[in-house]
Amino acid sequence: MSKIIAIANQKGGVGKTTTAINLSAALSRFGRKALLIDLDPQGNAGRGLGVNVHAETNNIYAVLAGRLKISQAIISTPFDGLDLIPSNLSLAQFEAENRGGVDPFSVLKNALKGIPENRYDYLILDCPPSLGL
Repeated sequence: MSKIIAIANQKGGVGKTTTAINLSAALSRFGRKALLIDLDPQGNAGRGLGVNVHAETNNIYAVLAGRLKISQAIISTPFDGLDLIPSNLSLAQFEAENRGGVDPFSVLKNALKGIPENRYDYLILDCPPSLGL
């Protein structure tokens, strides 16, 4: 069972993404397998790891919208033992599209169940600076 660590704060500019990237990289450096999940529509976690997030259509939005299995959105990074599920501005649409849809509070929880058991020691969630969904 993977441990889940959410880096969250409702204010922007406090170092959430920097913390998420550095924590994920440090865990991988110490031999742990980590999956960094970028839940911020700005996509800075992916950019910080050298990913062109605008070109990535296999991202967390596609997973949450039910268009893609979570395992299909995982990409490798330059760090051994560290994978990423990127995000981009398309994620900003999710809250508006999901009004009256499935229970918004269980979408991520259910998506995470699709990650193969024991593939990662840690799931690091880089959360957006908001109090929204």
